[in-house]
Amino acid sequence: MRKCLIVLAFAALPLAACGEDEKSVEYYMQHLDEAREKAGRCQSNGDAGVNCGNAAVAIQRAAREQFERDRARTDKAIKDGSIFPTWNGK
Repeated sequence: MRKCLIVLAFAALPLAACGEDEKSVEYYMQHLDEAREKAGRCQSNGDAGVNCGNAAVAIQRAAREQFERDRARTDKAIKDGSIFPTWNGK
């Protein structure tokens, strides 16, 4: 009986380790919708796995890159003078 339990425990071990594949931050950077969905599920479930962290980092990096692009565009507009309002469109 004890042998059967040990065999069953070792047979069930790989099944217990099954889960979703680990995805990198770069993967989530290319699939931001999936990253947002994963981060939302992680927050609602209270999960703190590797994929949850990678998805959150990808979202933060994407937001930072968007901020830098917007800032560069605003700086360019300020230098060109196109950001300042003019009187009568001149």
